[in-house]
Amino acid sequence: MLMRCIILIFLVCTILLQSCFKVEPYSPIPSVEFLSFNVVDTTDLLGNRVINGTLHFYFVDGDGDIGFDTVSPRQNTIFLEKFKVVNGNESKIDLIVPLNYFVPKFSNSSNRKTLKGEMIINDLNENYPLEYDTIIYKFHIVDRAGNSSNIETTGYIKLK
Repeated sequence: MLMRCIILIFLVCTILLQSCFKVEPYSPIPSVEFLSFNVVDTTDLLGNRVINGTLHFYFVDGDGDIGFDTVSPRQNTIFLEKFKVVNGNESKIDLIVPLNYFVPKFSNSSNRKTLKGEMIINDLNENYPLEYDTIIYKFHIVDRAGNSSNIETTGYIKLK
């Protein structure tokens, strides 16, 4: 009788512990979610007046293959496009240097492949004199397998 009670308690405890560590299934296609965009009026390294922007977003990748490694042909992970907004109409700004960002390969300390976290991109600068008073950024990430996330937007950013 005592032995049955011990086995029953052991089984109940095992079931309870397994439910605490339930693995959430996520897609191998990454996803992003916009969190915030902060704007600060400041100066650059040469002393020129600039508006500095910082993008903050959340990401999830079910198979954890975010970031560059030495065997992948894909070096950039984060891709931004910049748009000016005039009278409510968005038009893409063709930049001399694209807003693509390299992210190092993430290492996951657990046995789970899923990667979740937040990324911050600093130094999205606008130089004076400003050419437009409202901009918007659209962004997405691409993993090493070439899976592209959803495209998120910052919403309108007033510069003046």
